[in-house]
Amino acid sequence: MKCSRATRAALVSVMMTAAGWVHAGPPVDVTFKNLSSTQAVLTVVTSNESSTYQIASPKPSDKVASQGATLFRVQRVISPDVNAAMVRYSIGSKTCAFGTTYQMRTLPGGIKQPLWTKTATPSGGANCTAMITRTNGDYSWAVEFTMR
Repeated sequence: MKCSRATRAALVSVMMTAAGWVHAGPPVDVTFKNLSSTQAVLTVVTSNESSTYQIASPKPSDKVASQGATLFRVQRVISPDVNAAMVRYSIGSKTCAFGTTYQMRTLPGGIKQPLWTKTATPSGGANCTAMITRTNGDYSWAVEFTMR
């Protein structure tokens, strides 16, 4: 059976999308909460922050009102054994750089062990916290980042 060029292109697109699903790491649900009395502004500095922004769904809010929050999901298609999300918010001269990662480690004897991390790096007198709020059997997880 002969396929048209458009049909072949559509089939290749479907196969590549399916392959991406197969190789995607577990998703992370990210919540950023602005606990300050001033608006927080998203600042993209590193390539990891840029790639997080590009693949996040929905995109993190560019501005988060005082006492407000933004929620988004990140799922990378690099490997089923890794995922990460990095985001940075500023309030005036105060900045919080946040990160969270997942990695499936292989221990001696071939034992697989999931590892989730979170970081909150303050500068300019900011008060930043990161907390993993949930891990699931499928290795997806949720993290909450807060800034004061």
